Amino acid sequence: MSQIKSLRIVILIVGVLLVLVFIRNSDQNVFKEKAKTAIEAAWNKSNLLTFDQLKKYTTPYLIIDIGDGKRPDSLLFQRAVKITFSQLLDKANRKVLDEANGELILFADDVASASRAWVILNQLGYKNLRILTLRSNPEELNYKFQPDTTARLEQDSL
Repeated sequence: MSQIKSLRIVILIVGVLLVLVFIRNSDQNVFKEKAKTAIEAAWNKSNLLTFDQLKKYTTPYLIIDIGDGKRPDSLLFQRAVKITFSQLLDKANRKVLDEANGELILFADDVASASRAWVILNQLGYKNLRILTLRSNPEELNYKFQPDTTARLEQDSL
C-alpha cells in the first residue's frame, strides 16, 4: 500500500514538471535566434539602412518609429507606425508587427535605441529587420579633433 502512495507522488511530481515544461515552451517571448546572428549583423552592419538606400527601396516595408519625441516634418514617413520602445511587446503592437508585409525598419531618436529593439525583435524570431540611420556611419565623429592650444602645461611646471 505504501508503494502505491509513493508511486502516486512520483507520478504527480512528473505530471507537474510536464505541465511546467509545456507552459515554458508555449511562452511567446522565448528567444528563438542565436546571439551569433545579432553579433554578425552588428559587425557587418548588414542591419543598417540609410535614407538614401530607403529612397531606392522597391520592396514593401513598414517603418516602426520607436522614438518618444516628436518628429519634424522632414522625418515623417508615409509607411510608418508609431510604437514606443516601452510598448514594443504589447499584444496589439505584436499583432501589427506580425501582420506587417515586407521588411520592418526600426527608427528612433538614436541608433542605440533602435539597436536594442532590433536585438529584442530578432531574438523573438522576426526576420527582415533593419535599422534606419541618419548617417551612413552612425559612429563617425561629427567634428575634427582640435587640441586646445591655449594651455601650455609643459611650461606651467617652470
